[in-house]
Amino acid sequence: MPEPVVARIHRGGRRFEILVNSDKAYAFREGKKVDVSEILIVDKVFSDARKGLEAPSQDLERAFGTADVLRVAEVILREGEIQITAEYRKRLQEEKFRWLVNYIHRDFVDPQTGLPHPPSRIERAMRQAKVRVDPFKEPEAQVKDVVEKLRRILPLKSGRVRLAVTVPAPAYGKVRSLLAGHGDIISESWSSDGSRVTITVRVPLGSQVLILDRVGRLGGEVKALGEE
Repeated sequence: MPEPVVARIHRGGRRFEILVNSDKAYAFREGKKVDVSEILIVDKVFSDARKGLEAPSQDLERAFGTADVLRVAEVILREGEIQITAEYRKRLQEEKFRWLVNYIHRDFVDPQTGLPHPPSRIERAMRQAKVRVDPFKEPEAQVKDVVEKLRRILPLKSGRVRLAVTVPAPAYGKVRSLLAGHGDIISESWSSDGSRVTITVRVPLGSQVLILDRVGRLGGEVKALGEE
């Protein structure tokens, strides 16, 4: 069973706490649909959960406008502080580490080869560079510091390239989704008979190899129009 943790909030100079299932509380906070009644370990609101001291009903009424435990608990879960377990902290850190690896793999290339570094090489370099990923900070805000440390070990080149991608009409939907997921679509041009379409797109340098491979499998062609 997941470790029970305390979720708390301060209102009107008083502290209110609930004892919750850690996994379900984190899922609720992340926007997943979880019934509040399934999150609570006990259907009570405390002034001190560890000591088992319940908050008086009149304090709940003053602070939340209701003494209903489920309604109060929902406010605490949405707006309050949820205790973080070591396991959850590790999971957050690993998720952000993976995001950073994938971002660097997609947006940067080895300037000597023009190819993206394999994810395994980026992972090793991050560990060698002793990159510390903050589990509570958005990964986008950590990219600059991570890249600066990595450049001491890995040659990295960033930038974007414009590609003209031509594919048969039946492959249009798949290819357009692929390109939109990796960059910005600039224009589309269909052949006079409607059998082929050329999509001009701006993508990170590291995405070229994947796009070449996927488009080639669908019978298409890719032409590089220049770096930006």
